[in-house]
Amino acid sequence: MKTLLSSGIRSKWFYRYLLSYIAILAVPLLVIGLFVYYDFILTLQKEVTGSNLNMLSQVKEIVDVKIDELDKIAYQISENPELTPYMATKNAYQGMNTIRELKNYAAGNSFIYEVVLHMRDHPMLYSSFSSYPVDRFAGDIYRFRDWSQEEFERDLDRSKGSLLRPAEEAGMVKEGRIVPYIVPIPYKDEVPYGNVIFLLTEQSVRKLILNILRDYGGNTFIADAQGRIVTSLEDDSRFDIPGFLSSVGPAAVRGSTSVELGGDDYFVTYIRSSHTGWTYITLVEKARVMAPVVRIKQNALAGLAFTLLLGAAVIWLLMNLNYNPLLRLKNFAETLAGRKATGRDELEAIRLAVSDMSENSQVLRQQLKHNKPALKAYVLDKLLKGHMRDIEEFNRSGSGCGVGFAGTFYRVAVFLLDGLGSGEGKSVKENVIAYMERHLPEGVEGYGIDGMENNRFLFLIATRNADDDTVLEALARIRESVWAKWQFHSTVGLGGVYSEAAHIGKSCIEATTALEYRLVKGKNRIILFGDIGESVPGGYSKKELADLELSLKQGDADKIKECLDAVIGLIHLNGPSLFMARSICYELIHTILRPLDEMNMRGNRKPLPDVLSLFAFETVEELSELVCKISLDIGRRIKESKESRNYALKEELIGYIERHYGDYHFSLHTMAEALSMSASYLSRYFKDQTGLTVSQYVHELRLDKAKELLRTGDDNIQELVKRIGYASPSSFIRKFREAEGMTPGEYRRLYVKDGTSGSG
Repeated sequence: MKTLLSSGIRSKWFYRYLLSYIAILAVPLLVIGLFVYYDFILTLQKEVTGSNLNMLSQVKEIVDVKIDELDKIAYQISENPELTPYMATKNAYQGMNTIRELKNYAAGNSFIYEVVLHMRDHPMLYSSFSSYPVDRFAGDIYRFRDWSQEEFERDLDRSKGSLLRPAEEAGMVKEGRIVPYIVPIPYKDEVPYGNVIFLLTEQSVRKLILNILRDYGGNTFIADAQGRIVTSLEDDSRFDIPGFLSSVGPAAVRGSTSVELGGDDYFVTYIRSSHTGWTYITLVEKARVMAPVVRIKQNALAGLAFTLLLGAAVIWLLMNLNYNPLLRLKNFAETLAGRKATGRDELEAIRLAVSDMSENSQVLRQQLKHNKPALKAYVLDKLLKGHMRDIEEFNRSGSGCGVGFAGTFYRVAVFLLDGLGSGEGKSVKENVIAYMERHLPEGVEGYGIDGMENNRFLFLIATRNADDDTVLEALARIRESVWAKWQFHSTVGLGGVYSEAAHIGKSCIEATTALEYRLVKGKNRIILFGDIGESVPGGYSKKELADLELSLKQGDADKIKECLDAVIGLIHLNGPSLFMARSICYELIHTILRPLDEMNMRGNRKPLPDVLSLFAFETVEELSELVCKISLDIGRRIKESKESRNYALKEELIGYIERHYGDYHFSLHTMAEALSMSASYLSRYFKDQTGLTVSQYVHELRLDKAKELLRTGDDNIQELVKRIGYASPSSFIRKFREAEGMTPGEYRRLYVKDGTSGSG
C-alpha cells in the first residue's frame, strides 16, 4: 500500500470502482434520508394539524358551554317572577329591584360585562348597572362604532333566534371591544316579549381562548355563520374569512389546509360548532412550525455529509488495500512477460501479460514435444541412479513426458543385440525401445533407456505382482519380434524384483551381472539373476552398514573410518565376485544417502557415485577409496550442522536466563515450559554446553549484577535484592558473604573508599 500511495498512479478501473462504491453508499443514504425527512414533515404536519384541531375543539367546547350558560341565564330571567314585563316596568321602585336582580345574574358569571333586559314596546332598558332609554342606548350611551341605533332597534325586534354580533368598538367601555349577544325571551318561544342582551368583553373571550391555546405562535379567529369575525386573538385583515369559509363549503365541519398571505405560507385549521354555527379558525405560520424541522434537516444534512465523507474515506482506504494485490499482480505479470504496459489499465496489462505467457507456453509445449525423448531419458536416468526418493516423485517428474508407473513391483532388464554395428546402433535401439514400450502386455509397464554400450540398452519394468512368468512371456515375445523385424538376436539379463523404487539400481546391477553370465548360460536367451545367485560366493553383514549409518549421524570421523574399513574388508574377504563388490558399494551409497535425506542436506552434497558409474571402475580399491572419501566428508558436514544447532540453542538458553534472572519466580521448570523443552533434557544439555547447572549460572549472574549495582548505584539492600531476583535480603547477604568473603555493605564501602577497587 505504501508503494501504491507513493506512486500516485491508478487506473480508470480504480476510480470507476471507487465511484461505484461511493454511489452504493450514497444512494441508500440519500433515499433513506429523503424518505425519513418527508415522512417526518408529514408526521409533523399531522401533529400540528391534530394538535390545533384538538385545541380548537376545546375552545369550541368551552365557548359553547359559555353560550349555553348565557342561554340558561336568559331562561332563568324569563322564569323570574320579579322580571316579568309587568313586574319589571310597574313603577320606579320595581325598576330598581329589576336592576338588583340583573346584577345578581351578572355577578355570578365573570364572562359577562353587563346584562341588559329589554321589554318590547317599553321605552326603557334595564341593566345590571342602570336603566337606559332604548332610543339612546346604542348611539348615545354605548356609542357603538359599527352598531347604529337603527340596527340595534331592528335587532331587538327579531322574533326568533339568538344573535351574536362581532366585537364592537364602544366609546363607553374602557376594557376594549364589546361582543353583544341577544337572546329572545321567553327562551325559544315562538312569540317573545323581550330580549336579554349580554354584553361580553372581547378580552374575556380572548383570555378564554389563550387559556387553552397558550403561546402556540399563531392567530385564532371566531367567525359567525355569515363569515363575520366575532373575535380574534390578533387583528389580521389579510385573511379573507368569508372567502375561506366559502371555499371549504358549509358542509365542512373540521379540517386543515394551507394558504398564502403576504408571501408567507400558513397552516389553517378550522372546526365548526353545530350549537352556535360559529367557525373556529387557527392560522399558524409554516416557517414557525417548521423551524425545528429546519434544524433537524440541517443536522441531518451535516450528519449525512459526515457519513458520506467518512464512508468515502473508508472506501478509499479499502480500495487501496484491495487494489494493491491487483497492482502487484499487474507488476508480476509484466515481470513474467518481460515488458511494461504502456497504459494504466491493470486488466489490459494483465491480459497482455497472460497473452504473452500463453504464446510462450505454446512455444514451450512445442519445444517440450520435440524434447520429450530427452526429458524421458533424464527422468528414467534419475530413477535408475537412485535420485528419486519414491515412485510418486518419479511419476510427478515424468508426467510432462508421459512417463509413470502404476505397478508396485519393479525390475530392470539389460538387452544385448548381437551383431549391431556402431554406425546404426543408436537408431536401431531407439526403434526397438519404442516398439517394446508399445507392445507390452496388459499388467506390464516398461520404459527403455539407452545409457550403456553401443549394442546394449536398459529396460525398466513395473508390474502389479512379483510373478516372473508374465514378464518372461513378454520379454520372449519381444525377442521374437526383434528378430522378425530387424534380424537381430538378443540376449536379456533380468534383475531381481523389488517393491521399493530405491532398489531399482540394485536390480540393474543384478541384470548386468546376469547378462555377463551369457558366457556360461549361452547367448540368445533370457538369463535371470536368480538362476545364478547360488554361484556367487561370499556375503556381507547388515550390522556393519547399520554401524556406519549411526556413525554418520553422530559425525564421528574415527568411527566412520573404522566402520568403512570393516565394510570394505568384506569386499576382499575370500575374493568375492565383482557383483558382490558392486552390491556392497551400492548398499554403501544408500547407507550414505539416508542420513542426508533425514537431515535435509542431500541438495548440498558433493556428487556421489551412481548405479551406472559402478561399472566404470576397474578395481574394487578405486571404488572403495571414493566411497570412503565421500563418507568422511558427509560425516564432517553432519557434525558441523549439529554443532551449529547446538550453539544456536545454547545462545537461546543463555539469552532467556539473562532476560528473566531478576524474576523471583524464575526456575528450571518455568524456563523449560517457556521454551517447550523437558526440564531434565534442558538441565543436562545446559550442563554439557556451559559446565554449570542452570541454578549455578543464575547464581553467578545475579552476584555479578549485584556487585555492579553496589559499585555504581545507591539502591539500598532491599531494593537491590528485588532487582536481582533473590527471595530475601538475609539470603542474599549470606550467599554474597560465601562468594566474596564480605557483606554487601562492606563491599560497597570498600569500593567507595579506594574508588576503583572491588572484588570481581
